[in-house]
Amino acid sequence: MTAMRYAAVAVVYLLFMNVVVGLSASNILNGIALGSLYGIVGVALVLVYRTNRIINFAAAALGAVPGITALLLVTNRDWSYVVALPVAVVGGLLVGALTDVVVMRRFAGSPRLIVTVVTIGLAQTYGILGFFIPIWFGQRADTPPLVTTPWQSLAIENSRGEPVLDGNQVFAFGVVLLLTVGLALFFSRSRMGMAVRASAENAERAALLGVPVKQVGTVAWALAGLLASVAIFAQAPLIGVPKDASLGLDVLLYGLAAAVVAGLDRMGTALYAGTGIGVLIFASVAKTGSNDLAAAMMLVIILVALLVRRGTLSRAFDSGASTWQTVKAFRPIPAELRDVPEVRTARYALLSLAIVTAFGAPFVVSDEYMASLTVLPLFGIIAVSLVVLTGWAGQISLGQFGLVGIGAAVSGGIANDHNIDFFVACSLGIAAGALTAVLIGLPAIRIQGLYLAVTTLAFGLAMSNYVLRDEYWIGDLLLPDGFASTLRRPWLYGRWDLEDDRTYYVVCVVALALTMAVALAFRSNRSGRVLIAMRDNQKAAASYSLNPVRVRLAAFAVSGGIAGLAGTLFAYLQHAVEPGTYDVTSSLFVFLAACVAGLTSVWAAVVGVVLFEASVLFGPLLWNSLGPNFQEVVPLLLTGPLLIVNLYQTPGGLAGYAFEQRDRFLRRIASKHGIHVPSLVADRRVEDEDGRTTQLSAEPEASLEEAAAHGHEVLEGAGR
Repeated sequence: MTAMRYAAVAVVYLLFMNVVVGLSASNILNGIALGSLYGIVGVALVLVYRTNRIINFAAAALGAVPGITALLLVTNRDWSYVVALPVAVVGGLLVGALTDVVVMRRFAGSPRLIVTVVTIGLAQTYGILGFFIPIWFGQRADTPPLVTTPWQSLAIENSRGEPVLDGNQVFAFGVVLLLTVGLALFFSRSRMGMAVRASAENAERAALLGVPVKQVGTVAWALAGLLASVAIFAQAPLIGVPKDASLGLDVLLYGLAAAVVAGLDRMGTALYAGTGIGVLIFASVAKTGSNDLAAAMMLVIILVALLVRRGTLSRAFDSGASTWQTVKAFRPIPAELRDVPEVRTARYALLSLAIVTAFGAPFVVSDEYMASLTVLPLFGIIAVSLVVLTGWAGQISLGQFGLVGIGAAVSGGIANDHNIDFFVACSLGIAAGALTAVLIGLPAIRIQGLYLAVTTLAFGLAMSNYVLRDEYWIGDLLLPDGFASTLRRPWLYGRWDLEDDRTYYVVCVVALALTMAVALAFRSNRSGRVLIAMRDNQKAAASYSLNPVRVRLAAFAVSGGIAGLAGTLFAYLQHAVEPGTYDVTSSLFVFLAACVAGLTSVWAAVVGVVLFEASVLFGPLLWNSLGPNFQEVVPLLLTGPLLIVNLYQTPGGLAGYAFEQRDRFLRRIASKHGIHVPSLVADRRVEDEDGRTTQLSAEPEASLEEAAAHGHEVLEGAGR
C-alpha cells in the first residue's frame, strides 16, 4: 500500500509539473536524474543519523575530495570515465572510514549538538583539500571542464528531433538503481548490515548484545562517503565538475530537505523526496533562469515536514539531542575576591585595554579602511546574538545573517523611502529580527536543536537567494525603491554627523557595548537561568513547571532582535541593502569562529568573531606575500581543523583556557591573602579513611590552606 501511495503521489506531482507548470518531458527526466542523486546524498544523511544520531553537515563534502579527484583525472589527465569510476568508489569508502576513525571517534562521548558542529568543521576541512586539488591538476577556475562519457552521444529523441533521454541520464538512473539494490541487499543479507540496523534502533542495547558498535559506525561513515562520492561523480556529466569541495551549500540543502522529509529515518523516502526536489529545481530554472526559487522552496518543504512529522518522532530520536552539559560554564569572579586590590587592578587594566583598543583604532586606521573597521563591531553584535541562541539556549543557528538581512531590509527600505528617524529605524530592525526569529524557531522548537540547524540553514539560503533579491516580488516590496537609492546617515541631536566614518564607527561600538550589557543582564536574571537549565536538561526543567517553548521563544526573540539591530547598522554603513552581505557563508564563518572562541561567554565570542573578521578583512595585506591562494584558505583553516582540535581539547572553546588561567591567578591571590573561596576549591578530591571526600585546589600552595579551612583530619596525612 505504501508503494502504491508513493506511486500515486508521484504521478499527480509529475502531471502537475507538466500540465500546470509547463515543464517539458525532457526537463522532467533531467530533474528525475539529477534529483535521484540528491536523494542519494539524503540517504547518506539518513544513514549517519540512524547510527550516530547526528546530522552530518559534511555529507556532501565527504565524497567531494575523491569525487573531484576522479573527475579531474578524466578532464585533465585524459582518463576514461569508466576507468576513473573505481577511484571515486574506493576513495569515497576510504575517506568516510578514515573520517570516523580519526575524528568522529574522538567525540563519541560528546553531546550530539557539539558533534554536529564538528561535522561542519569537517566540511570546512575538506573544503581546504577541495580548493587545492584543481590547482594541483592545473585546472583554471575560469574554464570549467566538461566531462565526456562513452555513452553521451546516445539519445532518444522526440518527433521534433529534440533529445528526451540521453546516455548520461540513463547512467545516473543506473547508478541510483545499483546503489539502492546494493544497500537493500547489504542491510538484509549481510551480518554487518543487520548489525547497522540493530545499532540504529538502540546502540546501547546492541552493544550489550555483542554488536561492535564502533565498527558499525565506521561502516556507516564509509557508506556515506561512498554514496556522496558516487553521486558527485555521476552528477558531473549533467551539471559539470564542482568548483570546490564545499559543492555550494545548495547541494547540501537539497540533500537535507530530502532527509528531513524522510524524518532522517527512511532511506527509501529520502531517495523518493530527492527525486521530487530535482524536478522542482528544473522547474525553477525553466521559469526564472536560476535555482533561486527552488532553494527558497526548501525552507517551506522543511518547515512543512517538521510540522507534519512532529508527533511521529520517537523518544529515541529525541533523547539527549539537546544536551550541552559537557560545555563548560564560565563562572564569574567570586565575590570574596572582587574587591581585592590585585583583582580590581587586573579587571580595570583589561577593561581599559578593551576601551583603548576599541576607541583608539580609528586613529590608527587610514580613511580607506574605515568602512572595514566599522564592520568589526557589527560582527561583534552578531556574535552576541549567537551566544544567546546557541550558547545559552543550545539551538544551533546556521542562518544568523538571514536575521541580520531581514532587519536591514525592513529598516533600510523604510528609512530610504520615508526618511524616518535613525532610532526609529533601529527599532524597526530589532522588531523585524525578533519577529522573524520567533516565526522560524516556532515550528522546530518542539523537536530538537538538530532540526533547527537545518531550518536556519534553509532560512539563510532563502533570504540570500530569494527574499533579498529585488527581481522577486518580496525583495521588490522590502528593499529600497529606485535603481540608485542611497540611504544617508543622519545627524544625531544636531551635533554628530554619522556620514563621518569615524563618528559612525563610535556609534557602532557603543551599540555593541549596549547589546553586550543587554545580553549579560538577560543571562543574570531569572529568564537566563531558566534558559541554561532548559539547555542542560529539558526534562528536569520541565518537571519544575517551566515551559520550554516560552523560554526558548524568548531566547529567539532576544537573539533575533540583536541580529536585526546589526542589520540596520549594516544598511546605514553601506548606504544600501546589499544582498551579498547577508549570505549563508558569512553565517557559517561567524558561527564557527564563535565556537572556536567560546559560545557560552559573551566576551569570548565577541573577541573571537571580531579577531576572525579582522583577519579576513585586513589579513590579505600579510597573506598575499605568502601566496596568491592563501587568502581564501585561511578562513577555512580557522573554522575547520582549528575548530575540531579546539572542541576536542576544550569543548568550551579557547575561552576555557583563558578562564583556567584566570582561576589559577585567583587561587594565588586567595592564597596570598588567606581568603577561602569555596567556588575555586573544586579541582581535586582526596578521599579520607572514612570515605569522605575533601576537595582540594589544583594549586599546591593553596591546597593546604583551603583544606585546613574545612578542618578535615586527612589533611595531616596529605601534608606528610
